[in-house]
Amino acid sequence: MARGLDYAIGGWQLSWESFIKSGTQFTPFWLCDNCDPVVPGNIASGSIDATGGFYGTSFRPVVTGNPNVTSGDRIWNPSAFALPPLGADLFDNPNIAKRNMLFGPGTYGVNLGIRKTFRFGERIRAQLGADFNNVFNHPLKSPDNYDIGVLGNFSMTVDPVTLKPLYGSVTPNPDFGRLITSYSQEGVDSRRDIRLRLRIMF
Repeated sequence: MARGLDYAIGGWQLSWESFIKSGTQFTPFWLCDNCDPVVPGNIASGSIDATGGFYGTSFRPVVTGNPNVTSGDRIWNPSAFALPPLGADLFDNPNIAKRNMLFGPGTYGVNLGIRKTFRFGERIRAQLGADFNNVFNHPLKSPDNYDIGVLGNFSMTVDPVTLKPLYGSVTPNPDFGRLITSYSQEGVDSRRDIRLRLRIMF
Protein backbone atom coordinates (compact mmCIF):
# COMPACT_ATOMS: atom_id res chain seq x y z
CA MET A 1 0.00 0.00 0.00
CA ALA A 2 1.01 3.63 -0.26
CA ARG A 3 3.62 4.72 2.29
CA GLY A 4 1.34 7.22 4.02
CA LEU A 5 -1.49 4.70 4.27
CA ASP A 6 0.86 2.02 5.53
CA TYR A 7 2.16 4.42 8.17
CA ALA A 8 -1.40 5.03 9.39
CA ILE A 9 -3.01 1.59 9.30
CA GLY A 10 -0.29 -0.94 8.52
CA GLY A 11 1.75 -2.93 11.02
CA TRP A 12 -0.76 -3.05 13.88
CA GLN A 13 -0.50 -6.13 16.11
CA LEU A 14 -3.48 -7.71 17.84
CA SER A 15 -3.42 -10.02 20.87
CA TRP A 16 -6.25 -11.55 22.87
CA GLU A 17 -7.13 -14.01 25.58
CA SER A 18 -10.52 -15.38 26.51
CA PHE A 19 -12.34 -18.02 28.49
CA ILE A 20 -15.70 -19.73 28.38
CA LYS A 21 -16.91 -22.09 31.07
CA SER A 22 -19.98 -23.90 32.27
CA GLY A 23 -21.67 -23.08 35.54
CA THR A 24 -20.15 -23.99 38.90
CA GLN A 25 -21.96 -26.42 41.21
CA PHE A 26 -22.96 -25.28 44.70
CA THR A 27 -24.19 -26.91 47.89
CA PRO A 28 -26.96 -25.01 49.71
CA PHE A 29 -26.37 -24.77 53.45
CA TRP A 30 -27.25 -23.05 56.69
CA LEU A 31 -24.66 -21.56 59.05
CA CYS A 32 -25.02 -22.19 62.78
CA ASP A 33 -24.11 -19.30 65.06
CA ASN A 34 -23.64 -21.24 68.30
CA CYS A 35 -23.44 -24.98 67.57
CA ASP A 36 -21.11 -25.78 70.44
CA PRO A 37 -21.89 -28.08 72.11
CA VAL A 38 -25.49 -28.20 70.85
CA VAL A 39 -25.89 -29.25 67.21
CA PRO A 40 -28.78 -30.48 65.07
CA GLY A 41 -29.23 -34.21 65.49
CA ASN A 42 -27.65 -34.67 68.90
CA ILE A 43 -26.35 -33.08 72.09
CA ALA A 44 -22.65 -32.52 72.79
CA SER A 45 -21.37 -34.06 69.57
CA GLY A 46 -19.61 -32.88 66.45
CA SER A 47 -21.38 -33.05 63.10
CA ILE A 48 -20.28 -33.37 59.51
CA ASP A 49 -20.53 -30.02 57.74
CA ALA A 50 -22.34 -29.16 54.52
CA THR A 51 -19.38 -29.81 52.24
CA GLY A 52 -18.23 -33.09 53.77
CA GLY A 53 -15.71 -31.91 56.38
CA PHE A 54 -15.96 -31.90 60.16
CA TYR A 55 -16.00 -28.18 60.88
CA GLY A 56 -19.43 -28.45 62.48
CA THR A 57 -20.76 -24.99 61.60
CA SER A 58 -22.73 -25.55 58.39
CA PHE A 59 -25.57 -27.91 57.61
CA ARG A 60 -27.37 -28.92 54.42
CA PRO A 61 -31.10 -28.10 54.38
CA VAL A 62 -34.17 -30.21 53.80
CA VAL A 63 -35.47 -29.82 50.24
CA THR A 64 -39.18 -28.96 50.31
CA GLY A 65 -39.78 -27.79 46.72
CA ASN A 66 -38.24 -27.03 43.35
CA PRO A 67 -35.05 -24.95 43.87
CA ASN A 68 -34.85 -24.02 40.18
CA VAL A 69 -37.91 -21.76 40.16
CA THR A 70 -36.32 -18.41 39.34
CA SER A 71 -37.46 -14.87 39.99
CA GLY A 72 -35.78 -11.58 39.05
CA ASP A 73 -32.04 -11.74 39.68
CA ARG A 74 -32.41 -14.88 41.80
CA ILE A 75 -31.37 -18.13 40.11
CA TRP A 76 -32.53 -20.44 42.94
CA ASN A 77 -35.67 -20.50 45.05
CA PRO A 78 -34.95 -20.05 48.80
CA SER A 79 -38.46 -21.20 49.75
CA ALA A 80 -37.56 -24.66 48.40
CA PHE A 81 -35.36 -25.28 51.45
CA ALA A 82 -36.06 -25.70 55.16
CA LEU A 83 -33.87 -26.00 58.24
CA PRO A 84 -32.05 -29.32 58.74
CA PRO A 85 -33.75 -31.98 60.88
CA LEU A 86 -33.02 -32.08 64.60
CA GLY A 87 -33.26 -35.82 65.10
CA ALA A 88 -31.05 -38.77 64.31
CA ASP A 89 -32.02 -38.59 60.63
CA LEU A 90 -29.74 -35.57 60.17
CA PHE A 91 -27.45 -37.72 58.03
CA ASP A 92 -29.83 -40.11 56.24
CA ASN A 93 -33.04 -38.16 55.70
CA PRO A 94 -33.89 -38.72 51.98
CA ASN A 95 -34.97 -35.09 51.65
CA ILE A 96 -31.61 -33.64 52.73
CA ALA A 97 -30.03 -31.53 49.98
CA LYS A 98 -27.37 -33.38 48.01
CA ARG A 99 -23.88 -31.95 47.68
CA ASN A 100 -23.40 -29.76 44.58
CA MET A 101 -27.09 -30.01 43.67
CA LEU A 102 -27.30 -26.39 42.45
CA PHE A 103 -25.80 -25.11 39.20
CA GLY A 104 -24.71 -21.53 38.64
CA PRO A 105 -24.72 -19.93 35.18
CA GLY A 106 -21.88 -20.28 32.71
CA THR A 107 -20.06 -17.24 31.38
CA TYR A 108 -17.32 -15.99 29.10
CA GLY A 109 -14.88 -13.09 28.94
CA VAL A 110 -12.44 -11.60 26.42
CA ASN A 111 -9.35 -9.38 26.80
CA LEU A 112 -7.91 -7.59 23.76
CA GLY A 113 -4.67 -5.76 23.06
CA ILE A 114 -3.68 -3.65 20.05
CA ARG A 115 -0.33 -1.95 19.42
CA LYS A 116 1.97 -0.63 16.72
CA THR A 117 5.62 0.33 16.71
CA PHE A 118 6.68 3.50 14.87
CA ARG A 119 10.35 3.95 13.87
CA PHE A 120 12.11 7.29 13.86
CA GLY A 121 15.51 6.90 12.26
CA GLU A 122 17.77 4.01 13.22
CA ARG A 123 17.62 4.25 17.01
CA ILE A 124 14.28 5.57 18.19
CA ARG A 125 11.08 3.54 18.31
CA ALA A 126 7.72 4.46 19.80
CA GLN A 127 5.13 1.84 20.64
CA LEU A 128 1.52 3.04 20.77
CA GLY A 129 -1.31 0.80 21.88
CA ALA A 130 -4.20 -0.02 24.16
CA ASP A 131 -5.24 -2.96 26.34
CA PHE A 132 -8.94 -3.74 26.82
CA ASN A 133 -9.82 -5.89 29.83
CA ASN A 134 -13.32 -7.39 29.33
CA VAL A 135 -13.52 -5.70 25.93
CA PHE A 136 -17.25 -6.43 25.45
CA ASN A 137 -18.10 -5.19 28.98
CA HIS A 138 -19.88 -8.52 29.49
CA PRO A 139 -21.08 -9.15 33.09
CA LEU A 140 -19.36 -12.25 34.45
CA LYS A 141 -22.30 -13.75 36.32
CA SER A 142 -20.66 -17.05 37.24
CA PRO A 143 -20.10 -16.75 41.01
CA ASP A 144 -16.63 -17.67 42.22
CA ASN A 145 -17.40 -17.93 45.95
CA TYR A 146 -19.72 -19.94 48.16
CA ASP A 147 -21.67 -16.99 49.64
CA ILE A 148 -24.40 -17.27 47.03
CA GLY A 149 -25.34 -20.71 48.46
CA VAL A 150 -25.74 -19.63 52.10
CA LEU A 151 -29.41 -19.88 53.10
CA GLY A 152 -28.87 -17.94 56.32
CA ASN A 153 -27.97 -18.37 59.99
CA PHE A 154 -29.68 -20.09 62.89
CA SER A 155 -28.96 -20.53 66.58
CA MET A 156 -29.51 -23.54 68.84
CA THR A 157 -30.87 -23.99 72.35
CA VAL A 158 -31.82 -26.91 74.58
CA ASP A 159 -35.30 -27.79 75.84
CA PRO A 160 -34.84 -27.83 79.64
CA VAL A 161 -37.43 -30.60 80.02
CA THR A 162 -36.54 -33.04 77.23
CA LEU A 163 -32.89 -31.97 76.90
CA LYS A 164 -33.37 -32.07 73.14
CA PRO A 165 -31.97 -29.43 70.78
CA LEU A 166 -34.33 -26.72 69.55
CA TYR A 167 -33.96 -23.95 67.01
CA GLY A 168 -33.59 -20.44 68.38
CA SER A 169 -33.41 -17.43 66.09
CA VAL A 170 -33.33 -17.89 62.31
CA THR A 171 -31.97 -15.19 59.98
CA PRO A 172 -32.46 -15.93 56.26
CA ASN A 173 -29.86 -14.66 53.81
CA PRO A 174 -31.65 -12.14 51.54
CA ASP A 175 -29.01 -12.62 48.83
CA PHE A 176 -29.25 -16.42 48.54
CA GLY A 177 -29.13 -17.30 44.83
CA ARG A 178 -29.01 -13.69 43.69
CA LEU A 179 -26.72 -12.58 40.86
CA ILE A 180 -26.14 -9.04 42.03
CA THR A 181 -22.58 -8.45 40.92
CA SER A 182 -20.07 -9.24 38.20
CA TYR A 183 -17.17 -11.44 39.38
CA SER A 184 -13.61 -10.96 38.11
CA GLN A 185 -12.29 -14.37 37.07
CA GLU A 186 -9.86 -16.23 34.81
CA GLY A 187 -7.79 -13.07 34.30
CA VAL A 188 -10.77 -11.05 33.04
CA ASP A 189 -11.99 -8.05 35.04
CA SER A 190 -15.59 -7.75 36.20
CA ARG A 191 -16.12 -4.73 33.92
CA ARG A 192 -14.41 -3.14 30.95
CA ASP A 193 -11.08 -1.48 31.69
CA ILE A 194 -9.03 0.37 29.04
CA ARG A 195 -5.32 1.13 29.47
CA LEU A 196 -3.49 3.24 26.88
CA ARG A 197 0.23 2.76 26.35
CA LEU A 198 3.02 4.82 24.84
CA ARG A 199 6.55 3.48 25.14
CA ILE A 200 9.57 5.22 23.66
CA MET A 201 12.71 3.13 23.17
CA PHE A 202 16.08 4.49 22.10
